[in-house]
Amino acid sequence: MRLSQMSIRPPESFADAMPADLIVTGARQVVLCDPTKTDGIGVVDHGAVAVRGDSIVAVGVRDEVAALRGKGTRMIDAGGGIVTPGLVDCHTHLIFAGDRSQEYYKRSEGLDDRGLTEAGITWGVPFSKARNIGLSADDLVAASIARARTMLACGTTTIETKSGYGLDHASDIASLEAAQRIAEQTGLEIVGTYLGAHARPVEHVDRYLDAMIRETIPAIAEKKLAEFCDVYVDPDVFNVAECARVLAAAADVGLGAKLHTDARVNIGGARLAAEMRAASVDHGNMLSDDDLRVLADAGTAVAFFPGFDWAVNHPRPLDGKRLVCSGVDVAVATDLCPVCWHLSQQASMGFACRLSGLTPEQALLGVTLNAAKAIRRADSIGSIAPGKQADLVVFDVPDYRQLAFRFGTNSARWVIKKGQVLVDDCRADDRTPAKTG
Repeated sequence: MRLSQMSIRPPESFADAMPADLIVTGARQVVLCDPTKTDGIGVVDHGAVAVRGDSIVAVGVRDEVAALRGKGTRMIDAGGGIVTPGLVDCHTHLIFAGDRSQEYYKRSEGLDDRGLTEAGITWGVPFSKARNIGLSADDLVAASIARARTMLACGTTTIETKSGYGLDHASDIASLEAAQRIAEQTGLEIVGTYLGAHARPVEHVDRYLDAMIRETIPAIAEKKLAEFCDVYVDPDVFNVAECARVLAAAADVGLGAKLHTDARVNIGGARLAAEMRAASVDHGNMLSDDDLRVLADAGTAVAFFPGFDWAVNHPRPLDGKRLVCSGVDVAVATDLCPVCWHLSQQASMGFACRLSGLTPEQALLGVTLNAAKAIRRADSIGSIAPGKQADLVVFDVPDYRQLAFRFGTNSARWVIKKGQVLVDDCRADDRTPAKTG
């Protein structure tokens, strides 16, 4: 059953409620991103959303929600488009200078990791380290803020981002400080993650890990620069035992766990993630069926990146259908990084459907509610419901499934974060309602 005749409202009646500060109306669909609904995603036909302060106060058919209109209520006309929750990008490396476009070009010519090494080409994190070490927070803001603004304009209202390119104490601190400054300047919600264990040093590995544990992790916790600690579990990076040391130290100071793991070979990172009750396992191309069962039992989401697999020509792109069938929460992210200049979660939805086998519903949940679960924020963002944070996007499409279909363009028209309009379509009066092709 569609929700065209239902309203999702707060305990008090609409008639007795205080007026809303903002109402989004004129939508062909309001998409709740609630998988408990009978249609699997929760679509309110001809719906509207009312906002007071930074929270949603009512969702329903437009005539009922209109009762919350007051003298000072701002009205936004969706123009026959759709309204979704603000998109969530739960895995990015937003903060970096330079890029690895040369590596991308060589990969497009057919070189893999071994081929790049044999050709004498420095690639991966070591290449980026040379361009990021020693940069100040100001330098990193200047290098990164335009990307953040583009992501916001495409409908992403919450971004997780990691340190990990300068690969020393000062660089990691500067990276996370830059992320906080970008949040202040753009209105984005940015979740910081410490990723000191991003690339293996050529020598003195134990000394490097000791410095992370004794110096950097405590400093980051004291400065409140991050909510999570991530580790790269890979045969050529850090092994399970080394990563367990880092995550245990992070847990001692209140940082949650996230893991890059099992992207190329199955090294057992999923078991460590389950033991640590990690928020997410990321990449996960080589996860076994047993791994997925363990992660589902632990409540750990799996975040995957079909755009990244495409960008690096991964030999085994992840099968999204298999993830969904396993029972884990399946999140989709860009993995924006120096070798994957991917800024749009709209595009991620298209990749997830065409390359990874997700349905449009699964892809949209992957960039909203499930992505929020991957950063432990599902209680406040990722779906549209009274009491949740007022993060909303108005898309200029007639049906939510069109987001995955029109992945090559930006259909976001209005972007609202915590009740504040951050992207205001100045062309709104000149646009006709969305139509089917």
